Amino acid sequence: MLEQYTYIPQIINCITQRIDLMIKRHCKVFFVRFDLRFPGGTVHQGLNVEISRFVRALTSYYTDHGIAIHYIWAREQWSSDAPHYHVVLLLNGSRVQNPMGVWAKAAEIWSRITNGPPALVHQCRQDPAGQSENGGIMIRRPSGIAVGHVHLVQQQRFQTDYRAAIEWGSYLAKEFSKGNAPKRVRDYSASQL
Repeated sequence: MLEQYTYIPQIINCITQRIDLMIKRHCKVFFVRFDLRFPGGTVHQGLNVEISRFVRALTSYYTDHGIAIHYIWAREQWSSDAPHYHVVLLLNGSRVQNPMGVWAKAAEIWSRITNGPPALVHQCRQDPAGQSENGGIMIRRPSGIAVGHVHLVQQQRFQTDYRAAIEWGSYLAKEFSKGNAPKRVRDYSASQL
């Protein structure tokens, strides 16, 4: 995917920094991606009020359940009256291992905020090569006690999954359809490091 678009390096750096932080803190990090849209006919003020409310509610939910979370979102708007958002979540992979619950919680919160149907949360179920998969990537840090061939296999798997997450997340960093927000309205944001 990195070859298909022109990218904003700050957004890719933002994603990489959060993956690196999470993998330092947790032996497994679950990477999940989804998109948020507004109901048809929404009169949008151009601000990011809804996405701010959404990430506040979602991070509060996971934090209240003792699950570490980091997020990155990117705003895009081209010809529609309302923007849409691409979202990446990084969760403690020892606690979250499947995207279904994540998508369900996201749909519940976004529906409440927008008064729209749950279908406004698009479950991104394709890997960067366009192949259908379960919708998330589990990044496993190699074991500190593994040696020899086992360690090599774990290291290769880690590198493959790490690169796949960066690649898939890079969609948030594409320049196309960004820069259309009103002045002083962000095109992207992320959790604090």
